[in-house]
Amino acid sequence: MATTVLSLVLVACAPADSDDANPATTGTSLLPPTTAASPTAREIYDLVSPSVAFVETDVSTGSGVLFDNGWVVTNAHVVWPRDEVRLVFSDGEEHVDVPVHRYDDYIDLALLGPIETERNGIPLLDTIEVSTADEVYLIGYPAESETFPSPSITRGLVARLRLWEQTGLEFIQSDTAIAGGQSGGALVSAEGTVIGISGLTFSDAGFALSLPIDAVAATIADLITGASPQAFADSLASGPTTFQAEVRIRHAWDEEAFVFEGAAEPTVLTITGGSEPNLTVLDTFGEVIYPVADEEPETTGDSRVFTFDTRGFGPVYAFLTDRPVDSTLTVASDQQFVHVVDNDDARRARIGARIEGSFGIPGDYDWFSLQLDADESATISVDSLGDVELLIDRADNPSAVLAEDFDSGGGLFDSNPEVTFTAAEAAEYVIVVYEAFAEAPAGYVMTVE
Repeated sequence: MATTVLSLVLVACAPADSDDANPATTGTSLLPPTTAASPTAREIYDLVSPSVAFVETDVSTGSGVLFDNGWVVTNAHVVWPRDEVRLVFSDGEEHVDVPVHRYDDYIDLALLGPIETERNGIPLLDTIEVSTADEVYLIGYPAESETFPSPSITRGLVARLRLWEQTGLEFIQSDTAIAGGQSGGALVSAEGTVIGISGLTFSDAGFALSLPIDAVAATIADLITGASPQAFADSLASGPTTFQAEVRIRHAWDEEAFVFEGAAEPTVLTITGGSEPNLTVLDTFGEVIYPVADEEPETTGDSRVFTFDTRGFGPVYAFLTDRPVDSTLTVASDQQFVHVVDNDDARRARIGARIEGSFGIPGDYDWFSLQLDADESATISVDSLGDVELLIDRADNPSAVLAEDFDSGGGLFDSNPEVTFTAAEAAEYVIVVYEAFAEAPAGYVMTVE
């Protein structure tokens, strides 16, 4: 990519007879005369911070912004996977068990409430004016551990507007300092107007990316009515709490997921049937808690017994896979669990298809079937705010995958994956989409051309 740098040289010319010049009035100002003083940082903080809430669950904290009618907006990754949160405002006003009304995990927003409060909500603007080099402030709750914290404020400049071509949204990129806990906070203009909701960082420099408030306003309207066009968070269906479930594993890229709340004692999970079932257990942050070191399951008859320690922390996510054999397995545990059915899996992809999907839990990956004739080619690309990776394989392929990609380019972060694959023979192939760091939630759009 070629970059053109324009150098601007500014020269102030004094009159030839400099002795007669008044030093206070010589030269030409490049700034327009100021007709009204902008509010100070203190005034902006006092104006906006009463409407910015501290958001807390048992596994995370963040920030949220109160709008009209008691609705509070934050990032989806702040409150996921809980359906209730705690809200605290700067004066100590507290709301517990506030419902998470709905998620849009494609653009990483969640709508909370409504709550009953007499405090003013932030105006939702249909349009905003923002340009590179505008001064902005970020108000939120970074890295807070107090029960009743005070919001923080940082100041910076709009570095640029960064276009996400897939959606047409322009994120506001600024150099305002951002840290964990500020997700869902308010990006405020120098005039004191809330112009965005913060939530992402960009590059090692730590630029903050904020979703413009006009896009937030449109999404809120859809989330309130349930008419959001991105129904990504609905891709998972949870069954009832149980001690036993029967599942089907179709091939080596298929998986079944189970959610356990934290238990004080180690959890024992017995898998009966299948060829050689394997289990991987992740915590809420995508870290593997089983297997570690040289842990191996016990074999008892036609069953394999897996024992893992949730450390009293939950939820944790257990993923069952098997060798490339279509089989039915029975899962039994001494601790209650929920079997999660992934409605994204096993969908059929076709040339010309546009498919919406979601990683609803850490470690989730989705697979799609694609029928190709010999020498037929397909280009598969995935667009997401998450760090998504992509591969294509045969369901019964026992060796290395046939094609894969991690970050060919494109998307908001210029890191979307794309694979162009030509079939060596007529067969049904498997497309697998997954997150690089086993995080959640994240929605995506996959296209097949």
